[in-house]
Amino acid sequence: MTSVAEVKVALELSCDHLRDAYRSVREAQKALDEAVELLSDAGANHPEPLVPAGFAAAKDRFPDQLSLMVNSLELVQRLAVEL
Repeated sequence: MTSVAEVKVALELSCDHLRDAYRSVREAQKALDEAVELLSDAGANHPEPLVPAGFAAAKDRFPDQLSLMVNSLELVQRLAVEL
């Protein structure tokens, strides 16, 4: 049988992982922004765009992913408090 204390420990570990994942996604977002900027600058005089089309789609998805992580973290924290 699992104790409430063990569940709280598991929830805190989940929170830690969500925070780490959030930081990693933010770093990836910044790196992609920098890459797009560099490629845009480098391709200013190039006949075709150097920025892959998928980069724009990836950039557009970051806010939703970050929001999902924040909401998940809040739910896990709330559950831990209610225990």
